[in-house]
Amino acid sequence: TRLVSDWSSDVCSSDLILALLAAVWLAPPSVAQSQPAAVAHPLPQSLIVEHTETAERLSMLAKRPGAVGVAAREALEVFKHHTAREQEFLPVLTLLPLLADGKVTPDMDWAVAMADRVRAEREQIFEEHTRVTEVLNKLVAAATRAHDKDATEFAEAAAADSLNDVELLEPTVLLIGDYLRGKLPAAH
Repeated sequence: TRLVSDWSSDVCSSDLILALLAAVWLAPPSVAQSQPAAVAHPLPQSLIVEHTETAERLSMLAKRPGAVGVAAREALEVFKHHTAREQEFLPVLTLLPLLADGKVTPDMDWAVAMADRVRAEREQIFEEHTRVTEVLNKLVAAATRAHDKDATEFAEAAAADSLNDVELLEPTVLLIGDYLRGKLPAAH
């Protein structure tokens, strides 16, 4: 995640949640209709913030003329698909603080099924991350050719975030699923 300054002291979690809810509430009807009606298990707040920031930056870059704008528009479309897919399996990560405290409850069984899906779709997920990295590398190349340091730095950092997903987040989802399977009653 790219942070320009330490905003943690200036913004509390309720402010972030309110801002995100307001963004969804105030979105044009076409955007609101494209979103699922309700999310049974939301992503961790840090990922919501990261995804929102990345989409906003890509949207701004997509308005630029020339090759940077073209590459940013392509990256934005791929990123939107990618974040929708992550909603299907990264909510498992919301359980980490509870699990770190040794708390396992039967209502966590949803995470086992979600983790099993990640395991079954690992190759596809890897290919999706490869595609995200490819379009971000195109944006890096276009921004470098245009001498657009800001766009170059953003795209490089966003590509690193995609690598973080493959190296850390998705394996953590699998570990959580395996851990819960061992801790929950045998029916799971």
